[in-house]
Formats: sequence, C-alpha cells, structure tokens
Amino acid sequence: MGVSVGLLWYLFKGREINYEQLLEVEYGWVILSVILSWLSHWIRAYRWNLMLSPMGYELTTFRTFVAVMVGYLANLVFPRMGEVSRCAVLKKVDNVTIATSIGSVVTERLIDFACLMALILAALAVDYEVINDALVSIFSDKAGNTSPNIILYGMLAGSGLLVLGFILWRQYGKKLMEYHWAQSIKKFLIELKEGLNSIKGIKNKSAFYISTVLLWVLYFLMSYVVVYAMPQTSHLGLGVGLSLLVMGGLGMSAPVQGGFGTYHFLVTAVLVVYGIQEDDGLFFATLLHTSQTVSVIVVGSLSLFTSIILSRNKKVEVKASGNTKFSTEN
Repeated sequence: MGVSVGLLWYLFKGREINYEQLLEVEYGWVILSVILSWLSHWIRAYRWNLMLSPMGYELTTFRTFVAVMVGYLANLVFPRMGEVSRCAVLKKVDNVTIATSIGSVVTERLIDFACLMALILAALAVDYEVINDALVSIFSDKAGNTSPNIILYGMLAGSGLLVLGFILWRQYGKKLMEYHWAQSIKKFLIELKEGLNSIKGIKNKSAFYISTVLLWVLYFLMSYVVVYAMPQTSHLGLGVGLSLLVMGGLGMSAPVQGGFGTYHFLVTAVLVVYGIQEDDGLFFATLLHTSQTVSVIVVGSLSLFTSIILSRNKKVEVKASGNTKFSTEN
C-alpha cells in the first residue's frame, strides 16, 4: 500500500485535473478496451478449465470465470491474494481441492511469466532504444548519472547474480538446507515442478496453446485501442502497443494492489519516450487503468455475489441428497 500511495503522490503532486481533456476523450475506444478485457478474462477461465480437466474436474467456463473475477477483485485489496481467493471460490462452489487448484494456478502463472519474458525480448528487438530510454528516464530521476545501456548492464548484473548464487549453493547448499526457510523454498520449487508436469495431462493441447496466444493478443489490443481515445496519442503506431503491453505488464506484476502507482509510473515513462507530454501520458495511464479497475470492481462484485449464491445452492443440494438417502434407508 505504501509503494502505491507514494508513487501516486509523486506522479500527481502539483498537477491539476484537466476537465476539458475528459471531454476530448472518445469513450467508445475505452468501452472497447473494457469489452476486450472481459473476453480475456473469459479466455483465462476457459484455459484454467483445460488445466483442471485432467485432474478429474469438469467445470463450466462460467463457474471458473466467476472464480477468476473474484480473484481479480481480491488483488485490489491485497497483492497476490487473487490466486488464493479464486481457488477458495472453486473449493466452496465445486469442491475443487485447494492443493489441486493452487497447483494449476502456479503452472498458469509460470506460463504467463514465460510469455511476458518472451514479449519483453520481442519488444527489445523491435524498440530497444525506446524501452532503454524509458528505463533510463525512470532511474535517472532516482540517481543522477545513469548508464545509457541500462538494459545491457542490468542483464549482465542479473547473470552475475545467478552465477554467484549457483556457486554459493554448490558451496553451502547442504548447510542451508538445515534452515526452515530453505526447506520451504525447496518444497515450493518441488510444487512448481509438479505443476509444470500437470501440463502433460491436458487433453486438448491445441486449445490450450491457442487460448494462451489469444489471451496475450487481447492484452495487447485492450491497451493499444485506447491510444485512439485521445487526440494526443492517436498517431502512435503498433510498436507503442507492444511497449505498453510490456511496461504495463511489469507494472501489474509488481507486488502492489492492482498495479496502482507502478502501472501509472511505467506507462507514463514509456509514452514520454515516444514524444507524448508527461501530463498526457499520465492521463492516458490513468484513463486505461481506471477503466479496467472499475470493470473489475463491477464484474468482480457481481461474481462474488454469484459465488455466494452458488455456494448456498450447493449446500442445499448436499443437504437434500442426504435427506433422500436417509429416507431411502428407512
């Protein structure tokens, strides 16, 4: 919460709301972005079904969609709470074991992380200078002189840390395993491996791969179409869409509630590099993030209400079946 509040304060301090700019927005593009986001959530729910099916759970996409939206709603309150919340919903509504659903969610997140990394590499290949300049502008605000090759040096530093970590593990690994926290990490890594292996059991692999690609195409489109909503950004090409997807994805992946602050910060930075005024870039980021947040609040709240009804209906059905069994035995 502190990070979100701090970043939002930093971005909006001293700025006045431009009500005339609100009147210039073509909200049809914003509505289209929201509709595309709903479709992406539905595709995510469908893909989740494909992952749960080999484990013996044949669920409707509607019911997993309800769980997914409750998860997104929970993320607005507590970072990363959504994954646990949607698993809890499936437990109450369809009696899917927590261990099973969490394993599938871990697998799903690993796949999405791999996709985001691939998109980052693609964005670097297409617009290396733009993303590098955006990162330089971000970090140059924090530190005076920043290397113009921040991405290259960042990758070298990351590789160096990995090598150092490997060396330390080889040297002190057995001793570290005596600590409880190290055993917890090992257990978590084993669960990740088991989660990845569950992909092998998916019956319709073509549908799984197609839905994954379609999911990220929708993420791209729901960000890019909003550039046409503002006259200041309507001239931007498809390249900016990829940069917005990457920087926005990183902002939403940060451990803060719903990407508040981090999303605005990173999206504004990349738009400034594309020649957009900082005020206009911040307005764009706020417009896109707010529309998606309101959508999650509305649909997520309806989904939460729906999950409560489904859970109560399930209890009634179980109670009725129990009474029937009792009367039959008598």
